[in-house]
Amino acid sequence: MSFAELKPQMAQLPHADMLQALAFLKSRLRADTAENRAELSRRHAEMDAGRKVNWDDLKRKLDL
Repeated sequence: MSFAELKPQMAQLPHADMLQALAFLKSRLRADTAENRAELSRRHAEMDAGRKVNWDDLKRKLDL
C-alpha cells in the first residue's frame, strides 16, 4: 500500500489515533538509524551483563 492510498484514510482518523500513528512512525524512523541500533546494542549488552531494573525497583525509584 502506498502513502497516496493511506493519506486520505489517515486524514479521517480521530486526533488521538493520529497521535498514535505519528508516535509509531517516529519510532520506526528512529529504529532505522545506525545511532539507534548502536544504542540498543549497548543497552542489550548491559542487560546481558546483569544490569537490569525490575518493575518493583523502578516503581520505588519513581515513587509510584
